[in-house]
Amino acid sequence: MSKFTDKLVLFSSKMAQNKFLQTIQHAFMRMMPITMIGGFASLFKGLSIPAYQAWIQSTPIYNMLSAVYQFTIGMLGIYVAFLVAYEFANTYGVKKSGGLGIGLFSLANFLIVTPFTAPADAYSAATLSTQWLGASGMFTALIVAFLTGFIFKLCEDHNLSIKLPEQVPPMVAVQFTALIPGAISVIVFGIVSVIFAATPVGSLQQAIYSIVSAPLGALSANVFGEWILMLVLYLMWFFGIHGGVTVGPVMMLLFTQLQMENLAAFQAGAPLPHMITGTNLSYGSGSLPLIVAGLILCKSKQNRSVLKLGALPSLFGVDEPTYFGMPMIMNPIFFVPWVIVTPTISVWLTWILQKLGLLGYATGASAGGFVPFFVGNIVSFGIRGLIWGCLMFVVDVLVYVPFVKAYDAQILKEEEETLEAKETNK
Repeated sequence: MSKFTDKLVLFSSKMAQNKFLQTIQHAFMRMMPITMIGGFASLFKGLSIPAYQAWIQSTPIYNMLSAVYQFTIGMLGIYVAFLVAYEFANTYGVKKSGGLGIGLFSLANFLIVTPFTAPADAYSAATLSTQWLGASGMFTALIVAFLTGFIFKLCEDHNLSIKLPEQVPPMVAVQFTALIPGAISVIVFGIVSVIFAATPVGSLQQAIYSIVSAPLGALSANVFGEWILMLVLYLMWFFGIHGGVTVGPVMMLLFTQLQMENLAAFQAGAPLPHMITGTNLSYGSGSLPLIVAGLILCKSKQNRSVLKLGALPSLFGVDEPTYFGMPMIMNPIFFVPWVIVTPTISVWLTWILQKLGLLGYATGASAGGFVPFFVGNIVSFGIRGLIWGCLMFVVDVLVYVPFVKAYDAQILKEEEETLEAKETNK
């Protein structure tokens, strides 16, 4: 185990030096306050307690929480477009235009390739749907941010900018420095927007989303298809795309009818007809096993702070604070346990236990969203589901142990270097 952990530490250190990953991780860490607040708003708005829901929906708090969620996590595409470009300037050393200039043009370019409804006349307002401004548009935002950054870097490397006399204040000069690369980037994305608008796809946003989600429809409702769908769901999250939004509709299409047929049979006291219904033993949300492993093992103050803040939302199925705060997204050290191992254990362990007769079929009943995983397991599989789900959760926590140790060693080293630098500068 120690040799494996040492190799992971070495791999993690090399990945930490990758500028592309550095840019994304630093940007996502900057978003942590936004995602944390949005995560808690989502949790308090969606708690599946009838009395609580009856009360909160009768008060202005419900609409307030909806607004907070919509304009925090619901607008992640906008924040990604700006912050990734901003961090690009810092990581790749684009100094003349500055991070703010590149970030603003990246945000503008992201909006340029996002579909909107033009005003009917000169006195009307254009309308912009929020459909592509959140998680569905995050992958497009990443592409736009990096391309905008590279355009600015290319212009700076070739001294392609407006040069002003030295007497001009830097605050004014930097705005003119960003003018030429900014104009080039706007023209490029304007042309891209026009080209895609002339196609049946309609927009770059829709084209990228279709490329990601279309192949999922070819999967059928069997254990292999279910397993692949779960892997793709977490793969989407790894790249910052909302896996539930991308894969969820496909899973609903494939499995909802099967779940309802099982539920009807369960209510009638008849044998349940379907073993594969898209419902597996739950190990909690995608981040919960990591959080538990990290709270036990992590020594880094940064990691412990993030994990403590993310623990309560994660218990109730809100992962964004940990996904973006740790970060787990685009963090190669967590790819294997997060994307491959834990969903594989969930799908195949459920199937094996059902084949052996140690676990019944899912009843089709749902505990709703925002409930701890063990509650969902009881509702779907009864007491056996509770027992096996808890055992599986322990296994998943153990799976994360070497990966958490490796990442914590990396962050701990960075904290020590930062502390030494502060001591030296005193």
